Amino acid sequence: MAQYLPIIVRAFGVGAIIVIVAVVSRQVYLQVAGETGIGGADEEPAATMLSRCEAMHSRPEGALDSDAPPRVRCLES
Repeated sequence: MAQYLPIIVRAFGVGAIIVIVAVVSRQVYLQVAGETGIGGADEEPAATMLSRCEAMHSRPEGALDSDAPPRVRCLES
């Protein structure tokens, strides 16, 4: 069992480095996107969900379900 301990420690170390790099890169992306005004980075989750719902219900297949406009249907749900 002792022979596997260095491998396990190294695996956890590599995993920790990967997680740290992912978190830092996400924060840098959000900061840069917020400064340049890229849409979607600074939107609230509710606004993002509303736009996705509207896009889904504005398709021709979804338009046959109801006579209500997509925004009304999405705000109700």
